[in-house]
Amino acid sequence: MSSIALFLVSFIAFFVLGMPIAAAMIISSFMYALNSGMGLAIMGTKMFTGLNNFALVAIPLFILTAEVMNRTSVADRIFKFCRDMVGYIPGGMGHVNITTSIIFAGMSGSAVADAGGIGHLAYQAMVDEGFDREFSASTTVASSTIGPIIPPSIPAVVYAMVANVSVGRLLFGGILPGLIMGLILMAYVYLYSLRHNGPRLKWQGWRYYLVHLLYSLFSCILPLLTPAILLGGIYLGVVTTTEAAALAVLYALVLGVLVYRTMKIKDFIESLKSVFITSGSVLLVIPAAKCFSFVMTAENLQVKLYALLTSFAGDSKFLVALCVTVLFLILGCLSDPNVNIMVFVPMILPLLNAAGFDPVHAGICIIVIAMIGNITPPVGVVLMTTCSIEHLSMEQVCKKLWPFLFVLMVEVIILWAFPWLVTGIPNMLMR
Repeated sequence: MSSIALFLVSFIAFFVLGMPIAAAMIISSFMYALNSGMGLAIMGTKMFTGLNNFALVAIPLFILTAEVMNRTSVADRIFKFCRDMVGYIPGGMGHVNITTSIIFAGMSGSAVADAGGIGHLAYQAMVDEGFDREFSASTTVASSTIGPIIPPSIPAVVYAMVANVSVGRLLFGGILPGLIMGLILMAYVYLYSLRHNGPRLKWQGWRYYLVHLLYSLFSCILPLLTPAILLGGIYLGVVTTTEAAALAVLYALVLGVLVYRTMKIKDFIESLKSVFITSGSVLLVIPAAKCFSFVMTAENLQVKLYALLTSFAGDSKFLVALCVTVLFLILGCLSDPNVNIMVFVPMILPLLNAAGFDPVHAGICIIVIAMIGNITPPVGVVLMTTCSIEHLSMEQVCKKLWPFLFVLMVEVIILWAFPWLVTGIPNMLMR
């Protein structure tokens, strides 16, 4: 059997058998190296160079910030503020679910952290208010995709490393798309609730509304400053993205330990354990993808894929955007977004550049598409996380999830059509 055939067959077999994607990529790459006579040393070098990037330190720091926030009273304070702000609109707790994801996105950068943390709180509130479990779970799944769009963003760090673009520009570029995504999801929840007579909080007058809103805003004003600290330091040029992530962790610890006094040593240790597990799985993907990408380059598979896409799309912006969208939607259904970005972005960047797409604009579009794939069966990680936590089957949730997927695809079309929604803020702030 040829080396490339062994590589592809073994990878597909490992994947079908349920082996973690990173392990499948590493083992199949090692088998290729041994069979081709390259030796394993070159794969070890590729794995090391994949992780030899200072910007990657931001990933565990982003995750630790979210973990600290989740284990203090911050999540409850943010949830109460969102409830007092939008709970009276038709759709009630559905809007609360989405707005909490928007705010928490500015602290976590992870869809899984959102779904497993404040998303569970919002899901339970929706069920308690009278929404059915399936719609509540699908709202949680869909709103969790906002996490990696609004800064901080783990996929943005990975994309910046692969595409050799500024992490800061990518982070600022995700602000408007993330907010638009939230508004589009809220519009669907609003229409759904009008049609199905969805529950909402009882309106008790403007005086009551403003008093409670201001009180809940005051109680969570300090956590709401976290994104400002993160992005403000980057904008002013005082800190790098990684240093800003470290400041965000320090700020979260100060809130939990000194201000609210709800963070105990035991909680911090549990947070670290969770960070080791989560960031370990993310960071293992990067060297695995490096090995996988090396094999594809050695066998000219990247060139062949580029030629295939070019023969279909040429330099047409519409067809290039369509090819990239379909490619990453399919890949997102099958594997982790960070894997897809690491392996396939180097292949399609020349195609995007030839069509005239700004790499920051294309990067945010790819991240949004990858996150939509991440909530799509059969291997949507966020979808499976929510189903596991809420004790629902994937079939139950998917019944109410498909309209959300359609709505999110509207967001993709808008972003491809209007690049300034992505590039406007970075161009204005980071000339």
